[in-house]
Amino acid sequence: KLHLHMEASKSNQQTEAVSRCTIEIVSLSGERNPRVMANTDNRHERSENNEGSFQQANQQQEREEGSLLTEHSQQRSSSASSHGDPDDDDMYPPPQTSRPLSSQQLHIIRALPSNNVCMECDSPSQPDWASVTYGIVLCLDCAGIHRGLGVHLSFVRSLTMDDWTDDQFRRMNQGGNARWKQYWETNCSKNNNGADEDGGNLREKIRFKYESNIARAYREALSINTKASRSWSANATPSPSNGRIHETKLPDEYPPSFSVMLKGLAWPFTLTLFSSGKSRLFLLAWGMLGITGSYAVRRWGLGHGGSGVGAITSSLPTINPVAHSYMGVTTATSTASLYIYYNMLALGILALTAGIPCFLLRKFAIKLTHSLLDNRQEAFKSARNLLVDRIGIGRSQRMKRCDVYYPAKSEDGKLHAQCGLILYPRSLVDRAAYAPIATRLSELGILVAVPNLEPYRFVGNLRDYALKEEVMHILSNSVLLSKSGVWTVDEWAIGGHSAGGHLAIVAVTNEFSSTIKKVVLYGVLSYPNRHLYPHTRTLRDTNAVSALVVNGSNDGIIKGMANTVEKFHASMPPKRCNRSVDDSAGADNKCGHTYHVTIEGGNHAGCAHYGPQMFPCQDGVRTITLEQQQRQTAEATADFLLNRVPKNE
Repeated sequence: KLHLHMEASKSNQQTEAVSRCTIEIVSLSGERNPRVMANTDNRHERSENNEGSFQQANQQQEREEGSLLTEHSQQRSSSASSHGDPDDDDMYPPPQTSRPLSSQQLHIIRALPSNNVCMECDSPSQPDWASVTYGIVLCLDCAGIHRGLGVHLSFVRSLTMDDWTDDQFRRMNQGGNARWKQYWETNCSKNNNGADEDGGNLREKIRFKYESNIARAYREALSINTKASRSWSANATPSPSNGRIHETKLPDEYPPSFSVMLKGLAWPFTLTLFSSGKSRLFLLAWGMLGITGSYAVRRWGLGHGGSGVGAITSSLPTINPVAHSYMGVTTATSTASLYIYYNMLALGILALTAGIPCFLLRKFAIKLTHSLLDNRQEAFKSARNLLVDRIGIGRSQRMKRCDVYYPAKSEDGKLHAQCGLILYPRSLVDRAAYAPIATRLSELGILVAVPNLEPYRFVGNLRDYALKEEVMHILSNSVLLSKSGVWTVDEWAIGGHSAGGHLAIVAVTNEFSSTIKKVVLYGVLSYPNRHLYPHTRTLRDTNAVSALVVNGSNDGIIKGMANTVEKFHASMPPKRCNRSVDDSAGADNKCGHTYHVTIEGGNHAGCAHYGPQMFPCQDGVRTITLEQQQRQTAEATADFLLNRVPKNE
């Protein structure tokens, strides 16, 4: 930044000027040298009139900045090594290998909100310059003004001509024009110090803004976020290496061990299955049979033993003669003196009475554990890659409780969705398998959250899964924890695939009947088991709740549950009669309706990217492409959620 000043100096004073200016740059903390900045402003006034001279000045400036910052870095490194300087990472740019931005990285930066125009003048031409300090993009003229502020206030780089380090790219991805503009407008109104930020020309406005305490606080916050993003997490931004972007790798999610699955899920689920009225009646009858048999053996032994019981009992070990006497130890024949321990037989009957059910239950639990571990369904690689790409461009986010797929922003830049959908995945299926259909729904204007059911990927009963609390967390996290800002959603719906649809029904009928009025079911033709989900009401008895049921014509899973169809239809809202689109969205619709859509040629696993589906029975063969089934499913869902009658209903 000082080359014009040095050119104006005499040759015998150049060494002294460079040394003095180096010290000034190193010791800058917010105050600028008037002579240096006057020369810098004159240089930029000339560069604005001549674009070619700006490019030459830019290149020479970068070389000199690099030399000064290298010297400064060496000084700080030696100082840090001797004094343990904790702020060594604050030096900018960091000493890393630099390389040009790839086309993918350029796309990520330019896809950030409001990064299609210049931050300072809203120039419609594509901005090719950036202030790395604030993570914003600029046009050529405003980049020249930013260079006049000094490298300590705004470090300017070209998106197309300069080399970039990993941290610089991360910083740009943590920033963005919209984020800095929102931060400035919010804090400027709260901390107005009396200066007229709107007065004067553009140069004065920019100088006022970036010399303020608000800009300093934003710089520090952005530095903290950039440092935090160096250690990769599921939501971390892809970083460049060798001119390419590292693929954001979703963390590996390993299944639980056999013992953990058995004790934590299979055994409690098995006990829940046998807690029904019929099961309890059977166990009661079985227990009475065992007790009756044991008592009959005792009476039979007493009848054969007669008065000899006391004599035999007295000869037994003194462990518990009373118990021996009660159980009826006797002789078969008094002459042979053969002792028959009828108590052993009675105890054996009691042991079998209690042991056989326990043995069968445990055997069932072990078999169930093997089935749950052997039939876990992983997402296709294409689905995982799609989720990674959506995370990279800021349209998806992996959170602790769910994966969220965001719709595009409105034309006025607002983060608003007309409808949101919580879509529970099928049991044992990786939630990333629903990335394609969730992406389609988000492109149709619906915010979609796919809950995380790891590590079991199965909800056996509501005692171990707090459904109400989980849904509340998903609702709040998906709108409040977005990296792009706070979203607003007009209406929420809950849905699910197969067993996930049962969770949706339970949530609406038990906890959210007054707030959520729409249910979306994929591959469902059975109603939740009340023994697994107690206190579950029917949707037909729930006020003004409508449901969409989407099934494939070749769904082999629901075809194997023909005995549940009648109960399902009796529990669901009445099937919709032919009505107009306006009537379907009318406010006078006080009773809900069920909309049935059949995807011709679709199967059970076709609404997600996984398969083949073999558990609990084999799925049918899909005669249409996966893309066709998911497109039709997404369109029917969007029509239902946005108050349009589904086409195939």
